[in-house]
Amino acid sequence: MMSVTVAVIGAGRMGSVVIKQLPFETKKIVIDSDIAKAEHAAASVGGKAYSNLEGVADADLIAVVLPAAAVNETVEKLMEIVKNGAVIINMATTVNIDAGILNRNKNVHVVDAKIIGHAASITRGEAGIIVAKTDDEKIYQLIKSQLPGFDDVVLGDADLVEKINTIGSTEGIKAAVTVRKQLRKMNIPDEWINVVIRSVCAGTMQSFTENDLGHFAMELVKKLEKEESQKGC
Repeated sequence: MMSVTVAVIGAGRMGSVVIKQLPFETKKIVIDSDIAKAEHAAASVGGKAYSNLEGVADADLIAVVLPAAAVNETVEKLMEIVKNGAVIINMATTVNIDAGILNRNKNVHVVDAKIIGHAASITRGEAGIIVAKTDDEKIYQLIKSQLPGFDDVVLGDADLVEKINTIGSTEGIKAAVTVRKQLRKMNIPDEWINVVIRSVCAGTMQSFTENDLGHFAMELVKKLEKEESQKGC
């Protein structure tokens, strides 16, 4: 089997998640302007650390996992550095690469591959799905083969991921805020409230996705779905 080299640019919360999903046999490169952070992440997977982009020259796949403001500038630089045939994946949820940058080097492939999931939750073992936007089967298979630690890597419209994650985050926060407000009115201590949100609320949501709710909860689901249906009439 041909050896694959993967560079992950950005060793922050989600970058660290991506790094740990790479196959054991893959040659790993971790790049972050904070060299201590890069070295820590690289050491956890037996990779090499760099504080600049010089480490990407031999990479087959380069994952850009950076804050939105840095993505286009970084990809533009990468287009001049990476080898022909290299695949750059933009994993920043809220960013699309400028068309002018995409046209700089026709020998390099740039693909949106965005994550449905929450970094801390994925670290704790919850599912994360990568949605890759490409028509090239070989590129898709490369991405899929190098990120086996995720629950799945699927082909789809990566532009939808921002909206999906925003809805999930917004509604989850709304639920947490509502629970906290109601329990504080009952003078429940915040320590108890935090357990309710983290255990009862989150646990119930998980059981909902696993179709493992008890009778009371199932009746509540039916009631709420009926109310939502009536609102839409």
